[in-house]
Amino acid sequence: MKQIRNKFFKYVSLNIMSMMGLSFYILADTFFIANGCGSDGLAALNIALPAYGFMFAISNMIGVGFGTRFKIGFDDYELKCSIFSKGVFFALLLSSIFLLTGLFFASDIAYIMGARDTVLDLSTTYLKVILVFTPAFMINSLLISFIRNDNHPSLAMKSVITSSIVNTVFDYIFIFPFDMGMFGAAIATGISPIVGIAILSTHFIFKKNSFKLKKTKIELKEFFYLSSLGISSLINEISSSVVIIVFNLILLKYSSNVGVAAYGVIANIALVVVAIFNGVGNGIQPIISENYAKKDFKSISYIIKLAIITEIIISVILYAYMYINAEFLTNLFNSNKDATLLKMAVEGITIYFLSIPFTGINMITATSMQAMEKPRISFIISILRGIIIIVPLSIYLSSMFMIRGMWGSYTLTEMIVSLMSIVFIMKYGKNKE
Repeated sequence: MKQIRNKFFKYVSLNIMSMMGLSFYILADTFFIANGCGSDGLAALNIALPAYGFMFAISNMIGVGFGTRFKIGFDDYELKCSIFSKGVFFALLLSSIFLLTGLFFASDIAYIMGARDTVLDLSTTYLKVILVFTPAFMINSLLISFIRNDNHPSLAMKSVITSSIVNTVFDYIFIFPFDMGMFGAAIATGISPIVGIAILSTHFIFKKNSFKLKKTKIELKEFFYLSSLGISSLINEISSSVVIIVFNLILLKYSSNVGVAAYGVIANIALVVVAIFNGVGNGIQPIISENYAKKDFKSISYIIKLAIITEIIISVILYAYMYINAEFLTNLFNSNKDATLLKMAVEGITIYFLSIPFTGINMITATSMQAMEKPRISFIISILRGIIIIVPLSIYLSSMFMIRGMWGSYTLTEMIVSLMSIVFIMKYGKNKE
């Protein structure tokens, strides 16, 4: 088990850094927009996030789904090349839809999300640019997944960290010296995956790859099979977007744009938290898939236990830090020193992030199930925590306790679903059926 443990910590640590790097795409935008465009800019970004999240959800589904199939069939060279080639085709096909939507319907989407007046103009600008860069985001996500599953997680990590640094630097340059506002922030974010692709391409240039693009027959029905193991990743990302929309509408009912801006602070901190647990999940996925192909369920059980223990330790550290530093974290995005925004965000942080340990259990369970070709279990976990329970519960509790009830609904949802996740782990972590 020592070899598996060493591999676990290597893959998990590298993937946590990779996923945190991806989360900093938006986090950097949030910081610089909040300080360069004020609370209206922060509200506009939060309203635009669901559309970005949906695009990222499709990217993640293709990357994780196709990448997992790739790993399970790792010993078949022709199969690997075929899966990769089909992944590139479908990524480009779907990204073209997002690109056209951004060009012609960005304003309509922002309006539907609740943006009005100045916030509508800012949201439209950000959305249009981000969606135009969708092909780069999707190909970057696909390459990260395949190269990670091709036993080179360190290169995936380097590409993400480098592109995140580029994003941060250009965010500052475009928003402040060049005074480009939301447009500049979106351009900086759009450039980042292009940098990532350039770095990831060295995997092929220096011939470290065990797969390549090959001419292959494309059938639409294959998309659903090959991407099915990424369905929970899709639902997780879409659910985040749904929750943002619902919470924004609740906040607009009981508060104002300041309330939406306060939630923008929490939503962006949550991006980092989710990224960490995605890192744990993405780290164990190749190892679980490899052992699943060997039918080594003893090792799989051991890997899942390590992941849960790691997640609990991280959860305690994260919540303690956020509880103690809630005001500091809020003020990073509160350039106007708005007292109402500060009060709402601090209260939200202390209640909302009680969910952290339960969120981690749910995400690790969903990833483990899809790594073992059990997409239905992953789907059940993801759809329950992301839509079926959280939406009615947030509406009900907010009607009873207003904004506090809304914050609490997230924690309660994750807690309920985590009980089911533990049952699934106990059943499927030890045997194949």
